[in-house]
Amino acid sequence: MRLTRAAAFRSFAGCLLALSLTGPALAQPRAATVLELAAQQKNLTTFVAAVHTAGLDGMLKAAGPITVYAPTNEAFSKLPAAQREALLNDPARLKALLLGHVVNDMIAMRDGEGGIVTSGSVPSAGGGMLSFGIDGERSTVGAAHVVSYDLRADNGCITTIDKVLL
Repeated sequence: MRLTRAAAFRSFAGCLLALSLTGPALAQPRAATVLELAAQQKNLTTFVAAVHTAGLDGMLKAAGPITVYAPTNEAFSKLPAAQREALLNDPARLKALLLGHVVNDMIAMRDGEGGIVTSGSVPSAGGGMLSFGIDGERSTVGAAHVVSYDLRADNGCITTIDKVLL
């Protein structure tokens, strides 16, 4: 069978059309769960290790929606060394502490127009209340300042904070 230029061109054009239709679908990364998103953040390695130790992987991978106020590595390093080590090696205590950083709902700290949450409170998954406020020009969650806002995942979002909420 002999391939003519016209037939080759039509075949090539057909391949390009097929790629243009399927390429974008193949190129879209799968949206991460809150846990997967946290694991991608260089400043949340201690938090992710704590989640594993506390056995909360399933909760942060669940359908949601959930919001996590995740202490950064620096936030964990602010704890006295002995307290930090004791906490990170006590799964039950760690679980109770981390549940205080989780809300079983989607709480966007910023709206689409540049506004931020300035007041209010919500119940945490640990049974306590998380309060929101402003300290100067910085947003607060409990006694912590917000480091980054609303990192979005399929099942919720992460807001990073500069203190562990004890």
